[in-house]
Amino acid sequence: MRIRNFDCPSCGASLNVKKGQEMLSCPYCDSTVMVPKSISSEESSGHTPRTKVVMPQMMMDTGSIRRSCTRTIVSIVMFLLIGIGALIFFLLQSSDIREILQDTVSAITGESVVPVVLEFGGEGMGSGYFQDPSQICVDSHRNIYVGDRQSGGIQIFDANGCYTGQWTFAEPDDFYLNGMALSRDGFLYMAYDSRLYIHEAATGELVGSLQHPDGWGFEDVEVCDDGSIVAAWHCNRDDIIKYSPDGSIDFLLEEAISGQTGRSELNTDITVDGSGNIFAYGSFNGSVFKFSPDGRFQNRFGSDGDRPGQFTSPSSFCIDPQGRLWVSDFGDLIVFDNNGTYLDTFDPGTTLFDMVMVNGNQLYGITNDETVVQLDLSEILEGL
Repeated sequence: MRIRNFDCPSCGASLNVKKGQEMLSCPYCDSTVMVPKSISSEESSGHTPRTKVVMPQMMMDTGSIRRSCTRTIVSIVMFLLIGIGALIFFLLQSSDIREILQDTVSAITGESVVPVVLEFGGEGMGSGYFQDPSQICVDSHRNIYVGDRQSGGIQIFDANGCYTGQWTFAEPDDFYLNGMALSRDGFLYMAYDSRLYIHEAATGELVGSLQHPDGWGFEDVEVCDDGSIVAAWHCNRDDIIKYSPDGSIDFLLEEAISGQTGRSELNTDITVDGSGNIFAYGSFNGSVFKFSPDGRFQNRFGSDGDRPGQFTSPSSFCIDPQGRLWVSDFGDLIVFDNNGTYLDTFDPGTTLFDMVMVNGNQLYGITNDETVVQLDLSEILEGL
């Protein structure tokens, strides 16, 4: 079989062509080359002279052209996405635009979007920033106390979210802060190191502690309007213990939740209403349990599920002045009346990992962006 030679029109390399071959790929530049009919059909014998063939531009390296076009398209798309992201970020800085977007989301989802009136903080190690914020309290002067779970610190902010000071209760990672509540006389009740300590809120001075008859095991705490203290305790069982304002034990409910369900409970969050009723959420049992001020079981409501009034993953609870229970649940605020009847669901725009109600209509909470937000519930409360 005769072999013919001619030059690649892209790189000039000499190519060998077999008789009858119409297409071939250049091994040097990977171009696809069409063999001229004058060469592919030639049947002469002997030495074949090298022939210079000039090919049309459209036959040159189609693979390279496709790759170049793809890179260009990707670059254009990335540029557009960055520009759109920057525009959205700029627009969100405007409160008017933010309100319009909130109204739009509300219209699409059917849920009321709760307006944000204040947000501060963020992830960081400096003053005014947080590493792992988990607890929040607000006093009567709107001073805000934020406890970091791992750093052992309490930061203090004024009503505008401006940093004013801080103090430490432990070295970083020595103890985890699991619960915190503020009394009207300015003391923070803090559950850490599985014990219940009392600190002066403004200075951090340790002034005392409260004890369970069986020792350590505290995980959450709440202060009632009358100054009494309610705490959740676990050490192979789930107890709720209530103290009088002087620190003496008022009553002790052993196995408060598991005693009602027969199912173990080792993770209990508590809150109390203005009348002293106790609401305890057991994550192992997936429900809220209501107890009277003297510790009598009254009701169980809520459960895991996807229907209105059911839970996905609750992270925080608080009570408003009308005794309604607000549950932060995986990006929603679910509201129940004092007897556990489901009322409505609202969109706070983020998941709140701890929250407290102030002045009846202002909700303060810690977000999953390591910030503190203040939400105005005025319009929502009017509709409940």
